[in-house]
Amino acid sequence: MSRSIFLLLSLCTFVHVEGVVPSNIPLSGNVLKRDELIKLYFMEGLKYAEIVLFLFCNHNIKMTIRHLKRILRKLNLRRRPIQYSPTQDVVNIIREECNVSGQCVGYRTMWKRLIRDYGLAVKRNDVMKIMQQIFPNATEERKAHRVLI
Repeated sequence: MSRSIFLLLSLCTFVHVEGVVPSNIPLSGNVLKRDELIKLYFMEGLKYAEIVLFLFCNHNIKMTIRHLKRILRKLNLRRRPIQYSPTQDVVNIIREECNVSGQCVGYRTMWKRLIRDYGLAVKRNDVMKIMQQIFPNATEERKAHRVLI
């Protein structure tokens, strides 16, 4: 694992790679601190190796995955939360999202949206059960691949 990351990091210095980077990802022009960059990349859902690569390629910050994990622990950031968001909050936001723009999204997309956009800590299985209870017809249509847009 570390050998492949080292190869990717060394590739980063010699090869110019072009691609589409989301507008909310800060590039080298920004003056964010290291911990702020790590928190931002982590909240975007990037993997540990991707965070290390972004830090090195875009901000010239060199670190190992082990050191990144130590920093994340210090910032109290975890992949699996200790305490989940209240169910009533999740239900209210799902209803709001489905009324506004998320009418035809499945539970996985809704789950990711809740985590990324609202910062909620919720299990994917809970989102599936809530959506089945709130919108039983839409769930059955999605299951049968008959959703009309």
